Amino acid sequence: MNIKKSFSFLLLSVLLLTGCEKEEQQVASAELFEITDGVTFNGVQVGDGKTEFIEAYSDYIIQAAYTDTDSSYMVMSINEIPYDENISTLIANFFIDEEPISEEKICEDNNIEYTELYDLLSSTDYLHAHEVIYRYLRFLWEDSVITDIDSGEFNYNETYEVPKQET
Repeated sequence: MNIKKSFSFLLLSVLLLTGCEKEEQQVASAELFEITDGVTFNGVQVGDGKTEFIEAYSDYIIQAAYTDTDSSYMVMSINEIPYDENISTLIANFFIDEEPISEEKICEDNNIEYTELYDLLSSTDYLHAHEVIYRYLRFLWEDSVITDIDSGEFNYNETYEVPKQET
């Protein structure tokens, strides 16, 4: 398995922790994942703390992982995250044909269980019909302060070398 496919599998594994049965999250628009001059679209920057983070992102599902161990990201209440420890927090969602969509809605629209999501999003037929992009916004924390912020995306069509076919 090449690096891109391994990364894809890792990202989807992170999302599997949320499951299709969970409460519907606020679906983040593409702007949420933009960082300009070190400041996120919601006004959070390196040096900010718990208060600014909660004010900016309380409407979204937050995943957290410890950065000093081999822990995986897990969904946590924004008010229960151990901000005083070395952690990473993540906000992420899919964009299908440039529209933001939750994992739950993808499952519902395609009448699948959450465990089938990876197979759907990496299938040739689905990727020929849709552009699939996973976007994330990650914050690194030390001693209750954000020490780094990065944003990225993972394009399934490019990774699996299956371009969307125009109809």
